[in-house]
Amino acid sequence: MIKRLFFGLCLIFLCSCSSDNDNPLSDELVDNPVIGVYDEENRWIYGQMNHYYLWREQLPDSLACDYTTDPVTFYKTLLSPEDRFSYCKRNTDYTGNIEKTDYGFAYQEYQTGDNKRFLQVLYVTSKELKQTLSRGEWLREIQTQEEVLTFEKGTWIEGKFHPEGCISINTKKWDSYQNTVYIDSIYTINNRKVGYLCYLEFNAVADLENSMRKFYENSIEELVLDLRYNPGGYVRTCCYLCNSIIPENGYGQIFQQCSYNDRVTAEYKETTGKGLTIEYYETPNNGQSSYIGSSMYGLKLKRIYILTSSYTASASEATIICLKPYMDVVLIGEQTYGKGVGSWTISDKKYKYELQPIIFRYHNAMMETTPDKGIPVDKIIPGGYETTKMELGDINEPLLSAAFSHIRTGDFSDNTLNKEQIQTKNVGLSPIGFPSFFKNK
Repeated sequence: MIKRLFFGLCLIFLCSCSSDNDNPLSDELVDNPVIGVYDEENRWIYGQMNHYYLWREQLPDSLACDYTTDPVTFYKTLLSPEDRFSYCKRNTDYTGNIEKTDYGFAYQEYQTGDNKRFLQVLYVTSKELKQTLSRGEWLREIQTQEEVLTFEKGTWIEGKFHPEGCISINTKKWDSYQNTVYIDSIYTINNRKVGYLCYLEFNAVADLENSMRKFYENSIEELVLDLRYNPGGYVRTCCYLCNSIIPENGYGQIFQQCSYNDRVTAEYKETTGKGLTIEYYETPNNGQSSYIGSSMYGLKLKRIYILTSSYTASASEATIICLKPYMDVVLIGEQTYGKGVGSWTISDKKYKYELQPIIFRYHNAMMETTPDKGIPVDKIIPGGYETTKMELGDINEPLLSAAFSHIRTGDFSDNTLNKEQIQTKNVGLSPIGFPSFFKNK
């Protein structure tokens, strides 16, 4: 049996890489089920859930379970009403790898009253597309040919879409590594050096190393961390980022502690003397040693600004929670998603399905956790997950502008947003589902 500790909203194997998502359970069923064919696998599923599942006490009695149903349906019957995140899927060791398609940009899909669909660009990752596609542009798909998509680009004026030309996009397989740092810039505000880090996913620690070294070597005094489009990721990467940010009073102190169900708690108590698992901050050596293969640089900040959206989730929320005991954390944007729990992957090559049940709840040094309804912000800017006409990193972009305003004055009083600075849902469109960066992880 394989167990992997993971924060995310989902675990998808991509050439041995893992990532976050919060998609609902697959409804994949097996045709023409034969009575008894699923019995062994379903009993294995129940045994694992009865051992590790955070809400173990809410499981149905084993004698009352129907072990003849397909494994996906059976797994669903075990989940607590409180559980928004557990899922199961085909075992990759059993069926092989899964590929993912990347358009080269993130988007939110919208629908008009007459069921026409449009995409609004949130950010562009493709270097080629950055020459022809900008944040905030609207797209309407008009043709699909194998791996080539053709869109009309345009704007919305008084509730009507006005085409302004076409763009063709060659989709590609996610078969190569992409850095998850979107922007790492330095600004000067009131003679203070201010770093800005737009971070898309807690993936490899190595992604952050150059940015942290850049900020360290330039002696930044403030940091704006943009997690609007970050759905989560690895615990170790979250710890690395927090450890790079905290002031010296946090070194050697608790980063995070995790609580479990009664059975797992008893096992940890027996082996370690504690029912919780605890991770601690280290003392950065500023390039003299490594943390999981990367150097750690201590910025020793006293305050941080974090930009959020309603899809800031999981490890992004843990970053907020785990920094709060040691420094002032100012949140700008929307209340976060609300995922203060984590999971392990449980699989066995004998069985076709692998499990991703919620197993632990994380807490900071003060035993605070992410509320299920999300973390409230200090400065609300509605529609934070949507785009605006300003590119990320533009000093007039609403959320970044609000952070700079607070750095200049100590409050948000001179940060008045005008109509041109923020687009809300005022063009007669309704968002459909999750934004692409969230559902595709």
